[in-house]
Amino acid sequence: MRVPSAGGLVRRPRLDDLLDADLTAPVTLVAAAAGWGKTVLLSSWVDAGADARTVAWLNLEAIHDAPKPFWQAVAAALRDATGEAAVQALQDVVAGSVATDYLPSAVADAVRSVRTPVVLVLDGLHEITSSEVHQGILRLVDRPVASLSIVVATRRDPPWPLQRLRVAGSVHDVRAADLAFRHDEAAELFGLLGLELTSVQVDRLLDRTEGWPAGLRLAALHLQDRADVDAAVAAFSGDDHTVAGYLLTEVLDQQAPELMTFLTAVSVVDLVCADLARALTGRADAGQVLADLAGAHLFVREVDRPGRWFRLHRLVLDILRARSMPSRERRDLHRRAAEWFRGNGMPLEAIHSSVTAGLWRLAADLTGIHALTLVMGGDGRPLERVLAQVPATVAGVHPEIAAGLAGARVAQGIGLDVPRLLEAARTVPVSGLPSRRRDRAEVLRLMSTGGFGRLVGDWDMVRDAYRQVPLEPDALAALGMAGGEIVPVVVHNNLGTAALWTGDLDAAERHLTAAVEAAVPGVVLAQLNALAYRALLRAERGELDSAESEARKVLATAAAAGMEDTAQVAAAHLALVEVALDRGDPEAADERSARLAAFENATAEPHVRFVAALLAAERLAAAGEHESALANLRAQLDAEADRAPLVLVERARLLEASVLATTGEPERTLAVLDDMGTPSTPGALLSAARLRLRLGDRRTAEHLRRLVGDPPTARIGVRVRILDALLAAAAGEESRARDRLEEALVAGLSCGLRGPFLVEGPELRPLLQRCLERGTATPEFALDLLGRMVAGPEEAGGVHALVDPPTERERTVLQYLSSSLSNAEIAAELYVSVSTVKTHERALYRKLGASGRRDAVRRARLLGLL
Repeated sequence: MRVPSAGGLVRRPRLDDLLDADLTAPVTLVAAAAGWGKTVLLSSWVDAGADARTVAWLNLEAIHDAPKPFWQAVAAALRDATGEAAVQALQDVVAGSVATDYLPSAVADAVRSVRTPVVLVLDGLHEITSSEVHQGILRLVDRPVASLSIVVATRRDPPWPLQRLRVAGSVHDVRAADLAFRHDEAAELFGLLGLELTSVQVDRLLDRTEGWPAGLRLAALHLQDRADVDAAVAAFSGDDHTVAGYLLTEVLDQQAPELMTFLTAVSVVDLVCADLARALTGRADAGQVLADLAGAHLFVREVDRPGRWFRLHRLVLDILRARSMPSRERRDLHRRAAEWFRGNGMPLEAIHSSVTAGLWRLAADLTGIHALTLVMGGDGRPLERVLAQVPATVAGVHPEIAAGLAGARVAQGIGLDVPRLLEAARTVPVSGLPSRRRDRAEVLRLMSTGGFGRLVGDWDMVRDAYRQVPLEPDALAALGMAGGEIVPVVVHNNLGTAALWTGDLDAAERHLTAAVEAAVPGVVLAQLNALAYRALLRAERGELDSAESEARKVLATAAAAGMEDTAQVAAAHLALVEVALDRGDPEAADERSARLAAFENATAEPHVRFVAALLAAERLAAAGEHESALANLRAQLDAEADRAPLVLVERARLLEASVLATTGEPERTLAVLDDMGTPSTPGALLSAARLRLRLGDRRTAEHLRRLVGDPPTARIGVRVRILDALLAAAAGEESRARDRLEEALVAGLSCGLRGPFLVEGPELRPLLQRCLERGTATPEFALDLLGRMVAGPEEAGGVHALVDPPTERERTVLQYLSSSLSNAEIAAELYVSVSTVKTHERALYRKLGASGRRDAVRRARLLGLL
């Protein structure tokens, strides 16, 4: 971002020197109220050379009040200032490819590679209220980067432990007392503004304004064209100790009536451009007036956003809005603003203007038309803030406002007052509404109702509501709803999610695919959500490659659109955790779970929290942390079992039973199984059958296996074959057991599915070893599984009994020796020569005291090496 111009202003070298000296601390805090010349000081200092440092300047606004936009803007400013040294690392932050929690660290790491000292100017830190943003800045203060100095301009102290930081020398201050004009500086300022004042007159004005720079400029304006300057100075009273309000009022009252009319008209909006100003004032020269005012550094300043937009000085804005104006005239100005915003594709601003003026029918009409696109486009939070200002009695008679407010809250995972709003939207008399508005309000109510059902885990409510929403193009077009093409996406997304959590995977695939493949403009939250849940569905089916691909596409798309922190992408993180666990990569699962933690706190949807807890418990159980796994499961069941889908509750109960069986508690395992009854899904039936077999009840296990029928998914296919192999082994049918396991290995290899094998480790391990000895079509996959399986406690430590344990390479060869591969085939698998394989063999025979290959394999098993 460009540095504001400091042209035509008083140079104050003493402040430049103060800033130069303060750069010895990580942060320089320039803190004073409005009008004390903070931005002017810093821009002047930059013009003077900024102590020979490169400067990155960022003008902060409300849009930066969240970690992602803040750090992206910081990275963009630093990227433009630092050049090639850090450009790629900073570009990753700007592009949104860095997780939110790591943004401060990523920026710091990038700047460490820059040799030239850099100053980052954060102008307007008072706009930032986000505790996460402030915590991130504090990380740079507490762990400073040698090449980076931060200079902050703010109207109020940030929420930092300033006393501690000052004692530690981490923060230096520049305050109003430093910024106050001295006599020589004030005299120079008045001279630049065309006033020749005596020393006494300058002292009097300094006394009245206490050196406040804006006050001095306003006083100069007050004195312009006065015939008797001395009398005007003498009359410039400071009796009202709120100097800012007094001076602004005095100066404003003395402006030309046309200018005051202009300023009053544009004050009804927060931001104004030339065309909007023309619509509000009727003046053809509105753009020039705004530019002239901004150039004078007085009432108006230009803001950094696409197009040429301006903002009135906030103190001026407050005074103008407080001035008396006929209510009809004020309402008319707001109506003009709302209509201008509406015609220029700014519906949120149009709704805000209509709500501010109490134009309820207009607000309701605009909400009914645009609420869906605003919420699905990621503007649910600002829409909720605007509609929350509507009195409850008003919302109760305008169904679009009630339903729109409910939908905006639901999209953020907020259930506050939603049932009452939905009931109001349902029961309000609509006989006076035109049919189009009535139908539009009903569609908005149904969609908000379905969203609320999802929020509270009531999937019957979800299905009932969304099945009533019209999907035919002609019916949607008749509604006149902006983004009507999004309606089918939302409906299919939610019906698909409902089907997934009620165990109907075919219906889930059908609805989610319909939502994903719908042609809609831009990035829509519901479509992102559908793609995320389809990735999770594919992970559940065992289609790991497509699950990972779709999940990563979700996250990349969301990051590019600034939506990566929305709850709608949580399912993509869940899918990636599940994929990592299924591939036998616990480290990747842990890393993804850490990123998922933020979404568990951000979303109120019980099923998301439940799945995250389940995956965490499965990871703990696989790592042998059985007590922690049980504690997590039971806490989640106690908290969410009443709201979570039956599919997930069954999965949690079966995992609980599995952990109990592993820890040697058969009675408690059986109690959990008996309490559950017959499971409702193929996956749960297989888990229950496997547990019954572990308890010695082969007959019940075989009965449950028969209930599964033909495997509906790749995952179930692998699990069925594994169970069949274990059932055959339990029945003493060795050949059949190996055949079924061989089928499972082939199926598992085709999709890289290791998880179903690894959870069966102790029971499956001996059978897997025998398959390798007899020969298998998947020797590398089988060896990989054996290497990942945990040996039993009786085998642990056997390797340490060897005086000279095998090297890592020798252990790899040992795994192949236990297979049916020849030396030549082993050499081909390892990309080495046959002589190298024989060298490793001889070393193994010596270390194991073995007479040959078969003897080496036998001894290795006894020692727990295989």
